[in-house]
Amino acid sequence: MKTKRLLGCALLLAATGCASYDSQGYRLRTTTTRFDAQSVTSPLASYTLESDGTWAGLRGDRYEKVGDDIRKVGAYGPTPSLIIPSGWVSIERRPDGLSFSPSYLSAPNWIFVTEDGGPIPQELEVPLYLATVLGLDGQWVDLWTPGSEAAGVPLQADCGMVLFDLKGRQVAGWMSRTGAVCPAPSYPGRSTLARLSSTRQEIWESPQRPLPESR
Repeated sequence: MKTKRLLGCALLLAATGCASYDSQGYRLRTTTTRFDAQSVTSPLASYTLESDGTWAGLRGDRYEKVGDDIRKVGAYGPTPSLIIPSGWVSIERRPDGLSFSPSYLSAPNWIFVTEDGGPIPQELEVPLYLATVLGLDGQWVDLWTPGSEAAGVPLQADCGMVLFDLKGRQVAGWMSRTGAVCPAPSYPGRSTLARLSSTRQEIWESPQRPLPESR
């Protein structure tokens, strides 16, 4: 019976997260895509940083940082691929975060802006991008997520924003399709996050795994 309960919880978690609540009655949402400086895991795929500096997944799927670009290792690989074999994703570091710009039109551009105005550590750049492609969880603001109007930002078909936490550091991830005219990326403020949480009655955990406890 215990095994069946755990299995049922795991299946539910893959879709929505197992339900628990805080003292205010807000649902505590568990992210299904997690990452740190060494690995990325999700219900779809897992990647690990290898000794040669590449990020390895199943069936020989690998990615590496070449200068300020993230590229797929090898001209051929399993399908689908997080980055197309002939393409790359350019990293542009900002004082208040970073941006990811794919070389091909089928993938969206991403700009991550921190609330504290500081940069995102370079060791998190590749895992953050892989986690983004696999599906970042958090307070999404777009045309398709109920309650998004509470954020007070324009909602457009080719634009979106997700608010999440990097272990105490609030971050806004702004997504835009090529050619879209979206709001200027910025952190909209904790009041926006509070309105979204109140409207949806939920709080999301950080997608960044905590550091292992020292023994």
